[in-house]
Amino acid sequence: MRILWPNSTYPTMQQDYLDQDYADERVENPSAFADLLESPLALTPATTGQRFANYLVDAICFYACSFGVGLLLGVVALLIDSQALLDSLQGPLSTVLGFLVMLTYYFIMEATTGRTMGKLVTRTRVVMEDGSKPTTNAIAKRSLSRLIPFEAFTFFGDGPGLHDRLSKTRVVKMN
Repeated sequence: MRILWPNSTYPTMQQDYLDQDYADERVENPSAFADLLESPLALTPATTGQRFANYLVDAICFYACSFGVGLLLGVVALLIDSQALLDSLQGPLSTVLGFLVMLTYYFIMEATTGRTMGKLVTRTRVVMEDGSKPTTNAIAKRSLSRLIPFEAFTFFGDGPGLHDRLSKTRVVKMN
């Protein structure tokens, strides 16, 4: 194949390729390219600072979602004239509702996009340990493991945090 530019002629691409002396074995051994395509990409783990920023942004989003759910319940209680509905949300039921809001936020965001609002801000995403797209099962495990007390502090040690280890996922930087 010959590439012609106005007022000049260049050698064919194949001739140009053959004229160059490559020390890289992938050029001499085309099957190495196929191996490269099948291997997982080199992924850069998110930094502790990025993970902490994810947590802060996601906490703000969680509180905003919780406020929205509370506002919606308040409007419903007003429309059906039921003070009992609001009274029932005090105590343990409010804690359960908070857990459901949190699980729903993380599960829907990560299962559909691999990212939460915090990950959008820090340009990170969730992947499986091998770099592939996370499975729904892994995202469910990841979301549920966030309910473990003090789980958020596991990111300040070496290696991945607890919800990453339990779900066999990682949070990596996006290019």
